Amino acid sequence: MFDRTRDGYFAFGPYYLYPTCRILKRGDDAVAIGSRAFDMLVALVQRQGEVLSRRELMSFAWPGLNVEDSNVRVQMAHLRREIHCGDNGERYVVSIAGRGYCFVAPAEWRDAPEGAPTTSGPIDLQMVSDEVRLPNRYLQPVGREESLADLIQSISEKRLVTIVGAGGAGKSTLAVMASQATTSFERIHFVDLSAVVDGETLLAAIGVSAGIDSCDIMLDRVVASLSLHRTLLVLDNCEHVIDAVADVVDHIMRQTSVVHILATSREAFRLSGETIHLLGPLAVPLATDNLSAQHALEWPAVQLFVQRAIESGLAGPMDDEQVGAVAAICRRLDGNPLAIELVASRTGAYGLERVADLLDNRLVLSWRGNRYAPQRHRTVRSMLDLSYSGLAPKDQKVLRALSIFQGPFSLDAALTVVGGDDLEDADVAAAIGNLVDKSLLHFHPGTDVASLRLSEFTKTYAAAKLAETMEREHVQRRHVSYMSQTVKMLTNVAEDARIAPQRIAAPAA
Repeated sequence: MFDRTRDGYFAFGPYYLYPTCRILKRGDDAVAIGSRAFDMLVALVQRQGEVLSRRELMSFAWPGLNVEDSNVRVQMAHLRREIHCGDNGERYVVSIAGRGYCFVAPAEWRDAPEGAPTTSGPIDLQMVSDEVRLPNRYLQPVGREESLADLIQSISEKRLVTIVGAGGAGKSTLAVMASQATTSFERIHFVDLSAVVDGETLLAAIGVSAGIDSCDIMLDRVVASLSLHRTLLVLDNCEHVIDAVADVVDHIMRQTSVVHILATSREAFRLSGETIHLLGPLAVPLATDNLSAQHALEWPAVQLFVQRAIESGLAGPMDDEQVGAVAAICRRLDGNPLAIELVASRTGAYGLERVADLLDNRLVLSWRGNRYAPQRHRTVRSMLDLSYSGLAPKDQKVLRALSIFQGPFSLDAALTVVGGDDLEDADVAAAIGNLVDKSLLHFHPGTDVASLRLSEFTKTYAAAKLAETMEREHVQRRHVSYMSQTVKMLTNVAEDARIAPQRIAAPAA
C-alpha cells in the first residue's frame, strides 16, 4: 500500500503511475485514460496479486454511486487497451472468471525523485478528465489531404457522416484528424467501439464518454447529455455491432438537432439522412506507366511504401527499377495503407525483391506492425479476422470459395463455381452483395460485363480458411469444370467466326 502522505509512484513495465497527482506515464509521455479507469488501475496496482471483484472496483471508481457491471467492463476494456495489456506477451490486468480482476505484473513503489510530478505541481487536467476527447495517435497520413478537407466540411454541414472503407484504409486516422481540425463544435466525444460487444456495452461506452457517472444509463439520458451543447459524437469501429449502433444513431438523430455524428465502419448504416464518405485505396501508378523514381514518388501509395521502407532500414535512395518494383507491390496490395505499411516495414530485413516474392505466402498475414497500434491493426490477419468473424455462415462460405479465382471474375462465374449443395444462386448473389457492402469484395463496373475481385491479402486469407475445411476439393472440381466449359465455348466462338466468312462467300446451290 502506498503512503498517501508522500509523493511517489508505482513503476511497472514502461509505466509510471502517480496516484496522488493522478498521472499515468509511459516513459516521458502522459497516457490519457480518464479518471474512472485511473481509479481502477490504482486500486488494482496497490493490491497487486489480489483479486478485486467488480463491486470493489466500483467502490473505488464510483464511490457512493449504485452502478451496473457493464461500466466496469467498458472501463476495463478501455484501460487494458490504453496500457497495451496482452501485447507482446506483456500482461498487467487479467480477468478471473466469476471473481473479478487481478493486477499480475510486478509493480514497485518508489519515492518521487526531484523534478517528478507532485501534488503541489501543475497537473494537466486534460489527462485526468472524464471527457478525454480524442485518442493520442501518431498521425502522418499520406495522400488523404483532399479527403480530409471534404470530411471537415461534411461534418459541419451534415448531421450524420459515415466514413466507409476496407479494413486498413485509414478510416480511424481520418476521423481523428477531422475531429482535431474542425472548429464547428463546442464538445467532441470520441468513442472507440472495438471492445463493445452488444447494445448494453455500446450505450455504456457512449454514456461514459459523455461524462455520465451512473451506469444506470438510459438512451434518453445520453441524448439529453449530448444535447446540452453543439456536439460532435465520433463512433469509431462500428461494423461488428452495426445493427445496435444504427438503432442508437437513428434515435439520437431523431431526438436532437445539435448533435452531429461521425462514424467509421466497413459498411454503411443505410439510415435516412446519412452521408457516406467513401475512403478508397491510395492511388497507384498503372502497370503501363513508365515512370522515373522521381515521378513515381508523386503517387501516394509509392510514397508511403518508400517512407516506411526507409524507416525499416532499407538503404536509399531508390533507382528507377526499384521504385518500379515498389509500384508493382503497391498494385498487388490494392493501395491499402495498412497492408503497404506492414509489407514495407519488412523490406529492411528481407530486401525489396524477397518481400515481393513473399506476398503469396501466408506468412505475410502474420507480419506485425506498430506495437502500439490497435490490436485489429497489428497484423493483416487480425484485421481480416475481425471482418470474417462478423459474417454470417453463408457469407463466410462464399468468401472462402471465391478465393479459388486467381483474378477478376464475373457474377455468372461465381454462381457456377460457388453454388450447389446447400447454396442456391440467390444465396450466392446475396452473399456477394454483403461482401461488397462490407468492403471485402471489390466491384468493378465494365463496358460489357462487370467484374468482381478479392484483394491480394483477402484472397490469401480466404484460401487459408478454405484449406481448413472439407470444401476445397468440391470448389476446385467446380472451378475446373467451369474453366473447361469456358475454354470450349470460346473455342466454338472462334471457330464460328472463322467459318462464317466462307459461308457468306459460297455461291447458292
